[in-house]
Amino acid sequence: MVLVASTGAALLLLIALHFLRRDVDPTWVFLSDYMLGSWGWLMRVTFTAMALALGSSAVILAGLLRGRVRWLVSGLLGLAAFGMVIGGTFPPDPAGTPVEALTGTGTLHMIGASLDFTPIAALIGSIALARQSGWRGAALWPLATSLFTVVVMVAFIISMPPDHVFGPETHSALIGRLQWASYFTWFVALAFVAYRGRPGDRAQQWGIEA
Repeated sequence: MVLVASTGAALLLLIALHFLRRDVDPTWVFLSDYMLGSWGWLMRVTFTAMALALGSSAVILAGLLRGRVRWLVSGLLGLAAFGMVIGGTFPPDPAGTPVEALTGTGTLHMIGASLDFTPIAALIGSIALARQSGWRGAALWPLATSLFTVVVMVAFIISMPPDHVFGPETHSALIGRLQWASYFTWFVALAFVAYRGRPGDRAQQWGIEA
């Protein structure tokens, strides 16, 4: 499954980058800064893997959900995937660069980051799935992990310094890493639900086979 493969690839690449770039302080330097330097191509691949994970999540939920909500959720996840593509195409400015000093590529990178509606899409999609007939129990894990993504998103917003200038005294980058980790948990939960299918359908299938 594309979702599982892309999620696993992104996770392994991020772990590798933390070992390869020991000069980067993960407490205040964002993941995007791994694009700067000799291992920048590896972070570009990571962004691509995340875009694939988000895109495949959009496709999965478009197939599982009913009604207009599926297009809303799939659209938000599609925007997030597009934002990852932008983020992986245009490198950021170094950590600590003031907003007024951002370059063109740095500005485009920030625009890509602003399209990350993953927590909102995950929560709406998981709630909608849980409300559908026969899905309540199966949707428990996607719903729980989507709440985790929202909590981390709120923590990230609160941690942002008013002037948007990051330094060793800020910890937004560390929370940003936790945010990506929360995405991974939701991807895995969604993939498991998609693989298992609706419990009622499985029971009916087993009854026919029996």
